[in-house]
Amino acid sequence: MFKRHIVATSLGFALLTATAIAQTSAPSPSAPAATPAPAPATETAKVPPNNLAGQGKWRATKLIGVDIYGPDDKKVGDITEVLFDKTGKIEMVTVGVGGFLGIGSKDVAIPFEQVNWSEQPMAVAAPAPAPAGSGSASGGGMATSPAASAPKAPMMYPDHGKITMTKDQLTSAPAVTYSGS
Repeated sequence: MFKRHIVATSLGFALLTATAIAQTSAPSPSAPAATPAPAPATETAKVPPNNLAGQGKWRATKLIGVDIYGPDDKKVGDITEVLFDKTGKIEMVTVGVGGFLGIGSKDVAIPFEQVNWSEQPMAVAAPAPAPAGSGSASGGGMATSPAASAPKAPMMYPDHGKITMTKDQLTSAPAVTYSGS
């Protein structure tokens, strides 16, 4: 009885397999081949390239968190929000100022055009060389890292922004409020 059950199951499986193979066979040569419809030749139908790096495009998600420096080259805050108008043009960025580790900080709006963006890292003052014979194993001052001065590969966001306002001016500026949030 058990053998009959196995034979019946195997026969059913073979019939289902044969049906599936028959349904996926190639079309006959007399059947017309399906041709894809031609793409419209309008400007709106163009698809942007897959790799946008190095093409002057920035990702808004990467812009959030970028450091902002004042006229004295001291950090005043970082980008917390990017504000667009209805047409998609960036109008403002908000900079988080004050507080400690995000506690007690506030967002201040700055017009996008007032931020000077840079893709190059801020210049860091090199440490003074150690005097000769100071016991340094290298026999000289500290070597600067070549990575710090090497140009970056094209990025999808700037390294930092500079504004003309100081940290004190931003701290005393009114905080941004969002209606309906």
